[in-house]
Amino acid sequence: MPVYVRLRVASEAYAMPVEHVLEVADLGDITAVPGSRPEMLGVRNLRGQILPVIDLALLLGIPRAALPGRLLVAEAGGRQAGFAIDEVSMVGELADPTEETESDLLVGATLVGSDLIGVIDVPRMFESIEGAQRRASASARREPEIRGPNGLLPAGHRHNGA
Repeated sequence: MPVYVRLRVASEAYAMPVEHVLEVADLGDITAVPGSRPEMLGVRNLRGQILPVIDLALLLGIPRAALPGRLLVAEAGGRQAGFAIDEVSMVGELADPTEETESDLLVGATLVGSDLIGVIDVPRMFESIEGAQRRASASARREPEIRGPNGLLPAGHRHNGA
């Protein structure tokens, strides 16, 4: 059976394949990044490495009642980030997911006792974050729209007032 890091995000139980987890630390001091997406809490210096810190609850669409206290540092495909979580509950074997989920960020879910544990698709999670950042950057670079007397003018077009 594969080995996972089991964690809690808000009131939900999740698991991340242990091969993607580099470490777990206190959340620590986070510096906000102006203009970033809501799930991007900011960046953190962790032993000289600047890591983006993402609120895993917001990324997964889970309402959060309290601030997260832990940082799970994960990597996939040469990319690294810290994910704000509530706690790590254990590291151990977990059966392959047998339940389907609605989230694109999960490979599925597995039932352990009375807990339904969502299994995180780490590479897809990084792709989702990067895709959202690219879309935000592209919309920020778009030239402002200019309105003329007859409506919208193409960007870059000068209106001569006539």
